[in-house]
Amino acid sequence: MRKKIVWLFLALLLCGGGYFLWRKYVAPTRIALVNFLSYQSSNVILSNKDRFIRFDEVPLEELDRLRGYDFVLIWGMGMKITQEQRELLQEISQKVPFHSFAVTNPDNDINSLGATDSQRISEYLESANRDNYQNLARYVRKYIDKKWFAQEPAPAIERKENVYFHLDDDLSFDSLQAYEKYIREHNFYKEGAPRIAIVAGLHEPFAGNKEHLNGVISALEQEGMNVYPFTAQSKRIEFLEEINPDAIVYFPHGQMMMGAPETFINWIKQKNIPFFTGLSVLSLQEDWEKDPMGMAGGFLGQTVVMPELDGALYPYVVIAQQKNKDGYYYLDAIKNRAAKFAKIIHNFTQLKKQANQDKKLAIVYFKGVGLNPPVAQGLEVVESLYHFLQELKKEGYRVEGLPATVAEFNTLLVNHANTYRAGAKGEIERFLSQGNPALVEATELDSWLKQALPTSLYKEVITRNGAVPGTYLSTEKGGKEYLAVAQLTFGNVTILPQPPAAISTEDDFKVQHGVKEIPPYAYIGAYLWIQHGLKADALIHFGTHGSLEFTPNKQVTLSDYDWGDILVGTVPHFYYYTIGNIGEAMMAKRRSYGSIVSYLTPAFTESDMRNTFNNLENTILSYQKAKNPIDKQTIGLHIKKLAVAMGLHRDLRLDSILSKPYTEAEIDRLANFAEEIATEKINGEYYVMGVPYTPDKINSTVLAMSADPIAYSLATLDKYHGKVTEADLKRKAFFTTHYLNPAKSLVNQILAGKPVTTELICNYAHISADDLQKAKVTMAKEEGSGMPYFLQQQMKKQATASATTTATHTTATTSATAKKPDAVGRPTKIKAPAKKEDRKPLTKEELATLNAQKAKIDYARALVDIERTITNVALYKDALQNSPRLEEKAFFNALNGGYTPPSSGGDAVANPKGVPTGHNLYGVNAESTPSKLAWDRGVALAQNVISEYQTKHHEYPKKIAYTFWSSEFIETEGVSIAQALYMLGVEPVWDSFGRVGDVRVIPSEELGRPRIDVVIQTSGQFRDLAASRLFLLTKAIQMVSALPEEAYANEVSAGSVNIEKQLVEAGVSPKEARELSTERIFGGLQGRYDTGTKELINSGDKWETQKDIAEVYMHNMGAFYGSKDNWSKFQEGMFRAAIKHADVLIQPRQNNTWGALSLDHVYEFMGGMNAAIKEVTGKDPDAYLADYRNHKNMHLQELKEAIGVEARATILNPKYIKEMMKGKASAAGQIQEIVTNMHGWEATRPELIDDALWNEVYDTYIEDKQQLGVTDFIKRENAVSLEEVTAVMLEATRKGMWKASEAQIAHLASLHTDLVKQYGVTSSQFSSENKKLQEYISQKAPAANAQVYQKQLSAANNASEEVYDTKNSQVLQKEETTTGQEKKQVSLDGLWIGVAVLVALVGLVVFVRRRRK
Repeated sequence: MRKKIVWLFLALLLCGGGYFLWRKYVAPTRIALVNFLSYQSSNVILSNKDRFIRFDEVPLEELDRLRGYDFVLIWGMGMKITQEQRELLQEISQKVPFHSFAVTNPDNDINSLGATDSQRISEYLESANRDNYQNLARYVRKYIDKKWFAQEPAPAIERKENVYFHLDDDLSFDSLQAYEKYIREHNFYKEGAPRIAIVAGLHEPFAGNKEHLNGVISALEQEGMNVYPFTAQSKRIEFLEEINPDAIVYFPHGQMMMGAPETFINWIKQKNIPFFTGLSVLSLQEDWEKDPMGMAGGFLGQTVVMPELDGALYPYVVIAQQKNKDGYYYLDAIKNRAAKFAKIIHNFTQLKKQANQDKKLAIVYFKGVGLNPPVAQGLEVVESLYHFLQELKKEGYRVEGLPATVAEFNTLLVNHANTYRAGAKGEIERFLSQGNPALVEATELDSWLKQALPTSLYKEVITRNGAVPGTYLSTEKGGKEYLAVAQLTFGNVTILPQPPAAISTEDDFKVQHGVKEIPPYAYIGAYLWIQHGLKADALIHFGTHGSLEFTPNKQVTLSDYDWGDILVGTVPHFYYYTIGNIGEAMMAKRRSYGSIVSYLTPAFTESDMRNTFNNLENTILSYQKAKNPIDKQTIGLHIKKLAVAMGLHRDLRLDSILSKPYTEAEIDRLANFAEEIATEKINGEYYVMGVPYTPDKINSTVLAMSADPIAYSLATLDKYHGKVTEADLKRKAFFTTHYLNPAKSLVNQILAGKPVTTELICNYAHISADDLQKAKVTMAKEEGSGMPYFLQQQMKKQATASATTTATHTTATTSATAKKPDAVGRPTKIKAPAKKEDRKPLTKEELATLNAQKAKIDYARALVDIERTITNVALYKDALQNSPRLEEKAFFNALNGGYTPPSSGGDAVANPKGVPTGHNLYGVNAESTPSKLAWDRGVALAQNVISEYQTKHHEYPKKIAYTFWSSEFIETEGVSIAQALYMLGVEPVWDSFGRVGDVRVIPSEELGRPRIDVVIQTSGQFRDLAASRLFLLTKAIQMVSALPEEAYANEVSAGSVNIEKQLVEAGVSPKEARELSTERIFGGLQGRYDTGTKELINSGDKWETQKDIAEVYMHNMGAFYGSKDNWSKFQEGMFRAAIKHADVLIQPRQNNTWGALSLDHVYEFMGGMNAAIKEVTGKDPDAYLADYRNHKNMHLQELKEAIGVEARATILNPKYIKEMMKGKASAAGQIQEIVTNMHGWEATRPELIDDALWNEVYDTYIEDKQQLGVTDFIKRENAVSLEEVTAVMLEATRKGMWKASEAQIAHLASLHTDLVKQYGVTSSQFSSENKKLQEYISQKAPAANAQVYQKQLSAANNASEEVYDTKNSQVLQKEETTTGQEKKQVSLDGLWIGVAVLVALVGLVVFVRRRRK
């Protein structure tokens, strides 16, 4: 028995020892791949043929599994992990060998290898091919895992760099001559064909799989072009110079020349060739096609945003991941998209070769229905378009039959290139009869649809729109059905109005969740006709903006299923776009492939309202100087009397009791209000393409661009030196006297010819040249190097290459002879970053030090800005003077297939870098927001909100509702995001490249206040540009919601608990309610860009109370956009729960060309949210505009006060009216926008618009009480605008918004019906379909007018034989036109219809009489 036990023990010992030996020396080496893209990991795994080595992918969600591996390899590029995950990796790396590669965030540079091992592993990875992957695995097994049965790894095959390549995987070419010899010998070369350079960029062509690159190369060659693919980093320009291409295709990862971008921009400017980006989506093609986001985060920044800084065109997806039958991933070209991309590039290169006289151009503009003029932001469209056609003719384009005058041209546009309401059947019939539309036969349109649309989308279109060609703008001729495309042709140039993107006669304004929106056939057909019927060589969208880029579906990286991609097709697309709307310009670029050519905003001038306020301001000055209390009391009462007489108390919500003077704080508010109006920047006259500002407007605009930056910068210097206090600077009159007026004087002197020298700058700023130089050094350090971490690391390696050549060769030789390197596999703790502890509260001393450092940076920034602005005054003048010419030059160059240089955007005052115009606009990299400067500004604004609320309500706010808009985000680099983060009590974490990839909690003791909850409504444009920032905010909300009890209240956590409770009560499961409780970010359902409430509000007979508007708003804006998992999902009742307890509402304003009165989207978003909050809470929230227009004086302004400033500085200001009257139809239409928006505010926040403002607008524009001739001007230039103004005012009286007098109502009704008599009813959005308003107008108008009015309503909405001459109000039998287009008969001639009807009537009468007999 003892023997058996001994033998058993020995057997167990042998088995145990054997297992130990097997595990220690024989078992397969397990290598974990972390954060590798699927196709990368598949490539690595498939490279391994060694049965003693095994690769596994380990997802970031399962990092704990890494403890069981022998080696961990991390792909660091774009790795997003939490601090907890990072700490786990660091902990495991102490026991398991780790190596991180291509790290973009230095915090993620986790490496526990010795120096030699790290170098060898890096060498294998730097040339990512299958042999190197296999040898890397063998190296790990033999020298790191140290197991038996390990093959000797071969040295790393050096990465092929600075070489050409082609379809053969193994071939590379060191010279252009060798490459060209090869493609000639193998019959790839085509004599005289365009030369296309391909910069491999993101893709490594020698990694073992380049089917994706081959697919694009083949597509370009099959399109008839010569292709020159190469891989290079630092020598890209040398290669491009050698190739001398006709176009460049870049597979982007960052800018073309990171670290020195201007090198490439200057080179391509000189070469003047188009620059395209072929995009790769690193997900399965089918997943990408279904993904509503398309792309987000750092990869979006690197592949879309950064190339735009170089002036890249067409962010066009051509490569995606595929999966083979074994479940492994690989990259491949999307064949049909690669072919279309090749066609696009070929079409651009043809523009350079094709004679202008042979080019066919399609110009699409956005136009209101009927006689409403074409519209574009800040642009007189008709005059600009007419000028453009004249210039095209001078450039050799075939422009025939162009009328002699703009007026005649406009008449042709109205008659031939117009849009119509779906219900205006009479108008449509007259258009079909007389408008000479292009006819597309139903079967032909159907074939175009089948060609353009994927099969599943084609079926959806037919299901949604019915049989082709639908009912809107369709007609019958010769037994066949046709779609009518409105168009006006002059030779080879065709002008089209953009048809309505949606046709609806339903009364329900709620978006249907889960139902895909499909444009009508009239919309789709117009664009397909441009492609296949007209066969245009270029498509131009003229002016900001149309609807194409806002059609729903994918937000960026469009697919075959997205309308922007489908309807532009392969026609080169150009977009004339204002610098004043940078956010939506990005939509035009990314969602319709628009090649932007920027244009100027209207010129700026000051309001000149000082005379109006002189008496008041002088009286206030006397009050401030008075020492005697009795004198102060007397003067104070006089101030109040003046203020009440002027109505200023209404705008500031002050009382009007004349026996009680205002407090000192209230008088300060009055003084600031008056001073702001007096110095407000205004426009008035719109811009006309090709027409420079007048000399006085150039000077006034330069003054607006320069004076504020100089004044505020000097004030910062004086504040730093203790010469002035913050309280002093808050008094606007003080600031004007001491800083703004001297700055204006200096700018005027420079404009008059005073030379700018360093001495002048230093004397003005009271500094020395040495001070200025030190400031420049400080700012250079603050702004950083601007190069990603992994590129910095590569540069370091290249810099030390020569010093380590001997060591490298020694290591390689040693490895080749199977000798063990030194320090193999010995884990060290040196490389792993130190664990980040929770941030401790800053002490008073630390805070003081930090504030002192910030003040020093502010001081340096102010000095640099003073120098920059003073130096640029003369440059600004030249830029404005030359912009119209440069726009045209850029436009014609683009139409010739040339390069349009890039620039930032924003109106010239907010961002002077936007001029000169004629540039391809770019945005901002969302990953770098909020910037450090934006954070400081956001914190200051948030503190101001809290202080204001405490002053008003004597408590902290519980929840703040923010609106996020795209242009504000780009121009301020994320100030609104910064405000929201600070309210939550968290702060951004910047990496060494200035990117914000994480947030951390600010300790409660340091914060010194409750954590305040937020709810965000995001515009569709912001959502598309900055999804990663929304995710970051949600992460912050989740972090703060989970905090333990602190010294101060946590309203965020309380808000999450409250939301969860409300959802459960509404029937949501507890689990789902808990998951949704931290959702705070909402936007348009179905990925929409509008709220749907504007259309509802303007349809006055479709709603009765504010509740109706609130319900639609909460439904349509109730989609979640705070996390990828819940992206665009909807839960009934969630938005309502989220806005409960909202105390404050904040809307950004970053542009000097609009305000809350003049831009409809402000009441649409802010007003809609206000109505929703009031519906839920029972009260209006405190409402503010976050005014970002002056980057050196960002501040909050109470909404009613802001409206008061805007009204007094613009629409009620004689100077503004005179400026407006220098313009044409678009300028005249501004009052229509204002009055419509007043109505919008009445519907959503009525207290903002009082009867006094309605009366003032009525007196000014209807009665012309200021005797400026404004009523006649509007009637002459844009009569339908006046028609609409009267309709809106009458609707306001009908709904009780404005208590107008009976005389006012009667006059309005009479004027409205007189205008309708002359210009028709269908042009009025308010009255054409509002039955209740129509009845009201009929009741209030004179009887004769009412009778004609009712007849015209009937004629517009029903078929009629009469055709109205829209210019002379005459009834015509048949219209004669003078256009150069071929006339086409549509349906039956109107005359024959009339004859037929007459014969039928006569026959009917005879028949009836005979029957009676």
